[in-house]
Amino acid sequence: MAAIREGPLAGTRIVDLTRLGYGAQATALCGAMGAEVIRVESRSRPDPVRLMPPFVPLPGDPLPKEPGLAAVATPDKGFNRGGIFFKYNTGGKRSVALNLKDPRGLDLLRRLITRADVLTESFSSGALVRMGLPYEELRRLKPDLVYVSMSGLGHRGRDAAHVTLGPTAQALTGLTYMLGLPGRRPAGWSFSYLDHMGGYLGACAILLGLHHRSLTGEGQHIDVSQIEPGIPLAGPAALDRQANGRSYRRPDTPPGNRSAAPPMAPHSVYRCAGIQQWVAIVCRDDDDWRRLRAAMDDPEWARDPRFDDVGGRQAHEDELDERIANWTASQERYEVADRVAAAGVPAAAVQDARDRVDRDPQLRARGYFVPLRHAETGEWPFERPPFRLSDGDVHPGGAIRRGPPCIGEDTHAVLRDLLGLADAEIAALAEGGVLA
Repeated sequence: MAAIREGPLAGTRIVDLTRLGYGAQATALCGAMGAEVIRVESRSRPDPVRLMPPFVPLPGDPLPKEPGLAAVATPDKGFNRGGIFFKYNTGGKRSVALNLKDPRGLDLLRRLITRADVLTESFSSGALVRMGLPYEELRRLKPDLVYVSMSGLGHRGRDAAHVTLGPTAQALTGLTYMLGLPGRRPAGWSFSYLDHMGGYLGACAILLGLHHRSLTGEGQHIDVSQIEPGIPLAGPAALDRQANGRSYRRPDTPPGNRSAAPPMAPHSVYRCAGIQQWVAIVCRDDDDWRRLRAAMDDPEWARDPRFDDVGGRQAHEDELDERIANWTASQERYEVADRVAAAGVPAAAVQDARDRVDRDPQLRARGYFVPLRHAETGEWPFERPPFRLSDGDVHPGGAIRRGPPCIGEDTHAVLRDLLGLADAEIAALAEGGVLA
């Protein structure tokens, strides 16, 4: 068995109070880079994503027949098989269950903080203050602590106390309003995009704080807002409104799968043979269009002079898309994509989750999915972070090469090995409802 290479954050310890996706994405990335992440949570108030479907099946449970579903619900789902929790809590995280309403549980958290390099949380602004842990107290416990708070709107300002989730943060930035098909109601993003984007920036904040500490020996509080990174994405629409008085949503905007700026046509997805099978094809310019014609065996309709330049193709885009869809309709999506791409035109099969795991050759070549074990569900594939190192390792199982933790799975080991509690003390705390 090959030796495990250390990640670049080996030797860094993070006490993780994050919940949902936003904060947990940040600590999962740091764990993948080798940090020891100790997730502090509670059975009485579990992370909501532990209880959200879909649920990962137990060994022996039937797998779903519908394409694209990677997990199913079973009657006894418990705390440990939420599929969204699995998504955000790789990185070799350990789980310690503490009742922070009990002074003894809060004292254990304080002791963990004194042994940490980083404290992260994604509560609403002021939550730690109400727990008796303002930054001044955190700094007293550990003077060089890097404290990274990840809230919806940040820790200062009129709206600091407001609570957000990924979809509500999206709406506040205007992104929900901007996405959809022409003539239809705004659709928003299909998943919590700002959980992902905010999580990556949260990881950057952790790295920034650690770098600052390595240069100065000092810790600091880094205040991350979830909505702020989404606002620049709505910049062109806001400028158009301010400068031209135009609403973003008008008959031709949003353009759906089409591209008005820069002008490209065809630029859409086209139905292929089978149920909900599609291929994406994009012609960036007139040369691409001539190459696509050749890939389609240069049908007579494609020689129509109206389609010779991008302006003409956009002016007749409904007809153009219908013609291409008629060509793709009887063909297998991957075969169409390969044929068009071989001609030099951007094209790809539209993939569902199962395709990405089982069929994508590029992800397979990069070793993107890595099998990790989970105490209840056995072995499942998990995503690597989307970067590789020539020196060192980045692994979704973190330093311990394990899948997401069951709630409280590591309580005894962490209290014993890190805080030095005797087995009898730990048993007494469990009996007293502190480790819950």
